[in-house]
Amino acid sequence: MKKLSIRFRVGFDLIIETENKITDSNLLRFVKINPKKTNEYRAAPHNFEKIVKILKQKQISIKTDILEDSSLSQEYSTRMKLKLNLRPYQEQAIAEFINNSGKGIVILPTAAGKTIIGFKIIEKLKQKTLIIVPTKNLLHQWIDHLTKYTSLSKDMIGQVGDNVKEIKEITVTTYDSARLNLNSFRKIFNLIILDEAHHAAAKETIKVLEGLPAKNRLGLTATPSRSDKGEELLFKFIGDPIIVAKISDLVETGYVAKYQLKTLKVPLTEEERILYDKNMRVYRGYLRKRKIQIRSPKDYERYLIFRVNQDVEAKEALDAHRIARNIVYSSQSKLDKIEELLEKHSSDKMIIFSEFNDMVYSIGRKHLIPVITHETKSLEREDILNKFSLGEYNKIVTGRVLDEGWDCGSVNVGVIVSGTGQARQFIQRLGRILRPKEGEATLYELVTPGTLETWTVKRRKKSEVF
Repeated sequence: MKKLSIRFRVGFDLIIETENKITDSNLLRFVKINPKKTNEYRAAPHNFEKIVKILKQKQISIKTDILEDSSLSQEYSTRMKLKLNLRPYQEQAIAEFINNSGKGIVILPTAAGKTIIGFKIIEKLKQKTLIIVPTKNLLHQWIDHLTKYTSLSKDMIGQVGDNVKEIKEITVTTYDSARLNLNSFRKIFNLIILDEAHHAAAKETIKVLEGLPAKNRLGLTATPSRSDKGEELLFKFIGDPIIVAKISDLVETGYVAKYQLKTLKVPLTEEERILYDKNMRVYRGYLRKRKIQIRSPKDYERYLIFRVNQDVEAKEALDAHRIARNIVYSSQSKLDKIEELLEKHSSDKMIIFSEFNDMVYSIGRKHLIPVITHETKSLEREDILNKFSLGEYNKIVTGRVLDEGWDCGSVNVGVIVSGTGQARQFIQRLGRILRPKEGEATLYELVTPGTLETWTVKRRKKSEVF
């Protein structure tokens, strides 16, 4: 076999056509014969680089148009120059990424400058780049920061998402749009940057990593950990974790704000406690009766959510558990404590986080604070965030939609209404107050003693790395 061709099938696979049968054992690790066609093989697109490397070692001629013109043009290379000086840990992260053949997941806390690392890697590798983000807000933020911190003009940056489809040498898209436009991307981009990379392991988006042939893969996240243990897929399809600094390191060097964490114990009222205990007895009674142990979110789905249509008692237990959670996460005592904190920090810039939209809206109505949830329209959200950044508002209350990637400026107080069991979510919310500033930032976490909330917080703290 002296030559072969590699192309994309309409759909997903790579198609490899040869003159003779493939017998090389290394190559057969990545390709599978098509039993319906002589000398035709199929392979997963993410193995393209490995296949090409083996073929070149065998001095086999390759005919393909995949990534044949993946280098940035002269104009892009000239203007893709970072205007900022790198911090030592950013330089270390970039060096480790390049030494690892252009693969890896940079794990740094929010506010540590992960985006800047991405920009510098584009500058160094000079490869056409696809930047994938989880939200429309982040899509526009990356585009704005590219024009702010490099000499690229806005019309040089592609956008696929938010009702726009313009592919350029450097393009920003969302995970959902990347999945829908995979065929348009896969011949072009040899560097993919995955912001909030933990999203890439979701069932709906893992095919993006599998379906792109890009050799260079950079993940950016505060923590890759997932409740479904999907981080192993991230390491497989993006690369090994690159950890160059913890939050405590960045505080010591002044790269993020000094901060303190305050856990405030907020007990239930007598009436709430009676109702909470009643519902938890129903829930725990069902688990004992069925001899079920809930150790993970998957267990919760398997033994409760998936059983509700076949088991009346499972539905009763699920409903009781939800009522108990709502009592804890939205208690009157927490509303009172929030009022106390608002008075204490009346002149401070504050973000209040709650797991439940009902609580978000209650706080917003009672204290006339702007609200942002997943239901908030894009224009309204942009207006609120802009006024908050400019200081026209100094308080906002939100659900999970602002957990990730929003550059909120010099916020110095955060309040987590509901104690969270997810280390990633906690670190992201902490990150909202870590932008460098004068003085010390404070993050309050309201926890109800003697409830399931106490257990979830203890579970999270076991995995915290500060």
